[in-house]
Amino acid sequence: MARIAKKSGAYHHGDLRRVLLDTATRVVEKEGLGALSLHALARKAGVSSGAPYHHFESREQLLAAIALEGYERLADEMKRGAEEAEGGAARGGETAGEAHLRGLGHGYVRFALTHRGHFRVMFRPELKRQLRKDTGLPIDEPFAMLKRAIARCQDEGTLPAGDPRPLVLLAWSAVHGASVLWIDGPLADEALVSGDDALGPAVADTLVGLLRGASRARR
Repeated sequence: MARIAKKSGAYHHGDLRRVLLDTATRVVEKEGLGALSLHALARKAGVSSGAPYHHFESREQLLAAIALEGYERLADEMKRGAEEAEGGAARGGETAGEAHLRGLGHGYVRFALTHRGHFRVMFRPELKRQLRKDTGLPIDEPFAMLKRAIARCQDEGTLPAGDPRPLVLLAWSAVHGASVLWIDGPLADEALVSGDDALGPAVADTLVGLLRGASRARR
């Protein structure tokens, strides 16, 4: 067990790295990214000022670890959303591929709203190189899942055939943009939906409806 010095005496942490990550994500969620530093993190975690450096050489490395964890949790939440959608009651005229796509969208928004600290960190442009160096694959999985879902709908004939990338861009922009506008923008004040629990289904349903309409318009 790690022993970290504290002014009031010995302070014990069974998993200091886990404590630091959890504390850091709470800081970002409650106070914003600008409030996070390794010194401030040590103070909030109740450990010595040098303790975080045993696990993270820099603030950038700490943020990259938060982002990586976020990408892994995002993929899990999207998978859960797709499984729930495909296993739920069938909707009129909805194909299995559309249900899967709707579930992915719902899972994306649900992740963003329940893991706001992670979400605010994950897409920081200055972390891209660090994430690629450390991991390579987890940050690509959500995009790959969405691309496969779009291709599945194309195979079913519910989305236009051809290059799936413009449709992937539209789908990702819809769920990501709605999440950002709700968390850090004006959308939550507009009363378009009744609260956090309603945003995911509303965005996902609208997305599938728009894509289906675009497909029909091109026929």
